[in-house]
Amino acid sequence: MEILTSTILGLIAASTLLAALVWVLVRSLPRTRGQLRTEAARLDGPSRRSAATLLSGWGGAGGWALAAGIGTYLLLRMAGVFWHRRVVDAALAPLEEANNQYDHDYQACEMLSTSEMATTDAATAKCLEGLIQPPTVIYNDAAPMLLAMLAPVLAALVALAVLAWILSRHRSPKRNRTAVISAGLRPRGIFSFGPRWALAIPSITALVLLSWLVVTGLFSSRNEFGRYAVLTVERHVSVSDPSVGRVPPLTPVLEAESFPGWYYGVPVVLASLMLLVLSLLLLRTLARSPRSAERGLLGVDDMARVLKAKLVTGLSGAGLLATLASVAAMSGGAMLTLAGDERMDGASVEHFYHDTMLSGVYVVICAILFSILALLMVVLALAAVLELSAARRLAVAVALGEEPEPGPRVRQSH
Repeated sequence: MEILTSTILGLIAASTLLAALVWVLVRSLPRTRGQLRTEAARLDGPSRRSAATLLSGWGGAGGWALAAGIGTYLLLRMAGVFWHRRVVDAALAPLEEANNQYDHDYQACEMLSTSEMATTDAATAKCLEGLIQPPTVIYNDAAPMLLAMLAPVLAALVALAVLAWILSRHRSPKRNRTAVISAGLRPRGIFSFGPRWALAIPSITALVLLSWLVVTGLFSSRNEFGRYAVLTVERHVSVSDPSVGRVPPLTPVLEAESFPGWYYGVPVVLASLMLLVLSLLLLRTLARSPRSAERGLLGVDDMARVLKAKLVTGLSGAGLLATLASVAAMSGGAMLTLAGDERMDGASVEHFYHDTMLSGVYVVICAILFSILALLMVVLALAAVLELSAARRLAVAVALGEEPEPGPRVRQSH
C-alpha cells in the first residue's frame, strides 16, 4: 500500500516530538529538581519561602500561553483549509455544469452515426467542431494560503501576548522597605540568562526569513489577479503524436506556480518583526528586573530567570522556524514543479530538467529540518513550563517542611 508523503512527514514529526518529550521527563525535570535542592540546602526557613515566591506565576502563565498558542495555530490552520476549500468549490461549481453539458452534446454527436437518419462522417465531425469547450477555471487561493503561512507566527504572537498579559496582572510580593536591591557587577542584558544558542535562534531565524523573502520577492511575478504570488518561467511544449510520441515544433509557453512573493512576504515579515520585538522586550524585562536583597537567593533567582528565558525563546523560535519552514516548502515545491522542460535532440524531442530548479530538492530538505527545529523549540518551551511548575511545587514543599531536608544526611550514633 502506498504511503503518502504527508503521512511520512507526520510520523517523523511525531517521533521527534515524542523523543524530545521523553528527554525532558528523563533529564530536564530531575536536573532542575536537583539544582533547586542544592540551592535550598543553603537557605534558612524564611529564605526558602522567598525562593518559592521567586518561582511563582510563570509556570501557570507559561502553560496558559502555550495552550493559547497551540489553539490559535490549530484554529488558523483549520480556517485556512476550509477557506481554501470554499474558494475551490465556488470556482469549480460552474465548471461542473459546463462539463456535464459538453458530455451530453458530445454523446449526441456520436449518436448521429448510429441513428436511422443517413449521416456522413463529415456531418459528425462538423457536429463535434461546433461543441462549446468547457471554460478554463482560474481561482484565487492566495489569501487562504497566506493565512496558513501566517498561522505559526500569529500563534506565537498570541502566546507571548497572553504570557505578558498574565504576568502583568500577577502581583509581586511587597519588599521590605529597609531591603536593598542587589546589583551585581556583571551587566544584565537580553543574552544574560538561558542557553546562548536558544537565545540566538529567534534573531537568526528572523534574519534568514527576511533575506529569504526578499530573494523570493525579487523573483516573483504577478498572477492573474495582479498579486506577486507566483514564480513564472518560460518552458517549451511539443506536439503529441500517438504513434511516435513527442514531435516538433517546440512552442514556448509561460508556466506559473505558487511562490512566496511580495504578496506573502510583506505580511510575513511584518508579523515576524512584531514577534521578534515582543520576545526581545520580554527578555530585556526579564533580565533587568530587580534581584532580591538576599544574597543566598541569587542561585535560585538565576535558575528561575534561565527557565523563563527558555520559555520566551522557545515560543518565539517555534513560531519563526515554523513560518520559515512553510516559506521554504512553497519555494522548493514551485522549483520542483517547474523543473521539467523540452528541447531538441537532433530531430527528436528530449525531456530534461533544469539543474537550477532541481535544487528545490535541497530547499524541501531545509523545510523539513526547519520543521524539526520548530518542534524542538516547542519542546523547549514546554520543558520550561514543566520545570518551572515542578520547581515551584518543590520549593513550596521544602518551605512548608513537607519535603525531606535537602543536603547530606548525617547518621546519628548511639
